[in-house]
Amino acid sequence: MKTNQFVKAVCVAFALTGCVARAVNEGVQDRGPQVVAAPLPAGERMTIAIARFTNESTYGSGLFTDASGDRLGKQAADLLARHLMVTQRFTVAERQDLGRLRAEAELMGLSEEQFRKNLMGVEALILGSVAELGRDTTGGIWLLGKEKTQRARARVVLRLVDPKTGQVFYTQEGAGEATLSASSTLGFGGTAGFDSTLEGKAIDAAIVNMMNNVVKTLDARQRARH
Repeated sequence: MKTNQFVKAVCVAFALTGCVARAVNEGVQDRGPQVVAAPLPAGERMTIAIARFTNESTYGSGLFTDASGDRLGKQAADLLARHLMVTQRFTVAERQDLGRLRAEAELMGLSEEQFRKNLMGVEALILGSVAELGRDTTGGIWLLGKEKTQRARARVVLRLVDPKTGQVFYTQEGAGEATLSASSTLGFGGTAGFDSTLEGKAIDAAIVNMMNNVVKTLDARQRARH
């Protein structure tokens, strides 16, 4: 009898509190490109390029580099390029991997002069860095269960530069975070293992939080030149 009562109590507690609660929150209040103006025809789009994006934070300097350089900086550049292209208001030219493009041009029989001549010129260059990056893990244990939360935080800085004059005409920084929580009750549920993707989600959130202002600045510069 006592055993049955105990089992019932466990079931009630389990039903009331739940076994697992997982959520990823990017901390993004302004989704940026999703709320900008309508896309532009291809012939009216401003041509821009990401000239450099590096990880300048002290967090995980060895973990986030590889044989070819700064892996985290490359990830941030790819995320930024993706968000810019999603707006359908810009033509994004490649600048960070020109070596690979040059090698491909050589395979196609193009000379260095032909390669340079065929390169698309740009009206604005973007320079960026991951200025800060960190993560922490918190948790607690209570009578019937436990909880664990992992959080990553990032701060990203961007500069927009006129390639003809070298003038910096706009700069901004954005912050973002990503969290992953898991809880278990009376041993039921799951545990949140180390999630190595949280840093990327936090960087992406920081970039998204800047996108509206970046897009508006580039749009205004484009209108001023025409």
